[in-house]
Amino acid sequence: MNRRTRRALVNRVIGELRLAPTATYQEAARRVCELMGQHLGKHVEVRFAPLPDARLTGVSALLANGNYLVICADSPRWYHRLQILLHEFAHLMLGHQPVTLTKSESLRRLAPNLLPDMARYVAGRTAFDDHEERAAEELADELLDAITDQRSFGDPGMPGHVRRIVSSFQTDHEAAHDVYI
Repeated sequence: MNRRTRRALVNRVIGELRLAPTATYQEAARRVCELMGQHLGKHVEVRFAPLPDARLTGVSALLANGNYLVICADSPRWYHRLQILLHEFAHLMLGHQPVTLTKSESLRRLAPNLLPDMARYVAGRTAFDDHEERAAEELADELLDAITDQRSFGDPGMPGHVRRIVSSFQTDHEAAHDVYI
């Protein structure tokens, strides 16, 4: 995807998110989850949990019951959680197909305490040099930049890149929990 097409996609998604300038990263994550459900036409559940492989930060699974499960690495900061969720959403927006697994054991290894027998498909991507991974990461980065750029800050003259740096160190004072849409 060229830069102009990706920028148009980012603008479209930001418009669909309809986030208030005062939206927190947790609120943005909830809205991304809702938007995933709209695009998939399925119920989407997001869980934040420790993942056993440090290289793996997120997986998406189409469950046997037709629901869609996104597992994101647990992080104390909603900024990081949102980045992971946006990466999984970017795979969807780019039309990337999930990897087909034949054994429920595969999900059990990825997330041993989460629904080991229910997954049919898992899109777990661990190699950043893979073309699809890079494309999803670039789109997720631009989406996060756009979400951060529209947030309200005390200094309206603060440049966008400075806002992103400042916001990445802020902690939303909201309880960390799973998002169910």
